Amino acid sequence: MNKERLSTFIDAMIAIIMTILVLELEKPAEINFWGFWELRNHYFAYALSFFWLGAMWVNLHNNWYHIKRINRYIIWAALLMLFSSSLFPYATSIVSENFNNGSAQVFYGLIVLMVTASNQFMYWLIGKENEKDTVTSTTLTSRNKWAKYDILIKILGILLSMTIFPSAMIYAVLFTLVVFVIPNQLKKP
Repeated sequence: MNKERLSTFIDAMIAIIMTILVLELEKPAEINFWGFWELRNHYFAYALSFFWLGAMWVNLHNNWYHIKRINRYIIWAALLMLFSSSLFPYATSIVSENFNNGSAQVFYGLIVLMVTASNQFMYWLIGKENEKDTVTSTTLTSRNKWAKYDILIKILGILLSMTIFPSAMIYAVLFTLVVFVIPNQLKKP
């Protein structure tokens, strides 16, 4: 399989997952300002999940441009990442309906970490397959510099959600998205 076919499949799956996110949004009981206001946590969880998945797609797009070779292990790692990502609409609906519930936040966080870990695993395999290509190696090395902080903050979010601050996980995802992911995507290559 060439990289374009896998990239197209990943693009399509992420687009479907992002579309399912909006279909999971609850409708207001009353169509007025207060009806919409009551669903603010739902809109926040939806927007954060949408842009988090969108940022993941942008990272994939930027990095796959430089990849020269893929192998069957990378294909299976991509499937693992997509499987984890497919749980995102479900986790988002649970956390949006139970925003201040530590267990809901931990579940959301575990899905986020599953996606992050499977994504990291896929990039690791890509790096191994393309280690002789300096452009790919440089791109992936640059990504790994900030990815470890991203993971640590998400783990901290889960721990805080389990103990003293139930909604910490969703804010940890927001923090990593705004502080690490998006700024690193906006840097010139």
